[in-house]
Amino acid sequence: MMGTFRVSVQVFSLMDPAHSRDLEMLVDTGATQSIVPRRVMEKLSVPVERRQTFRLANGEAIDRQVGWAGFRFQGRTAHTLAVFGEPADATVLGALTLEELGLEVDPRERVLKPTVARLLAV
Repeated sequence: MMGTFRVSVQVFSLMDPAHSRDLEMLVDTGATQSIVPRRVMEKLSVPVERRQTFRLANGEAIDRQVGWAGFRFQGRTAHTLAVFGEPADATVLGALTLEELGLEVDPRERVLKPTVARLLAV
């Protein structure tokens, strides 16, 4: 098991990229989407795109709102559909955001590093 670790990520509004917040986020490749506290998403004026159902590790289904937000990490930027986290939810950097940032987890060093993207050859 790789263990867990946190990284500092800048989350920003797509409407105003200069309007941002720095967050300590738990890196979780088992989570599909990133989770940002609702209060941060609202302060950044991230509009709700829709409600989505998620399945927790224990099998329970929960509904959360999601919206498009920007993420910056080590000079890389990506726009991703992020979850409006509720008070009991962890602040998580999920697999889709990691892929969109072109990053992968180094499990030995417990750091994020650039990944080589793959394409289907024709």
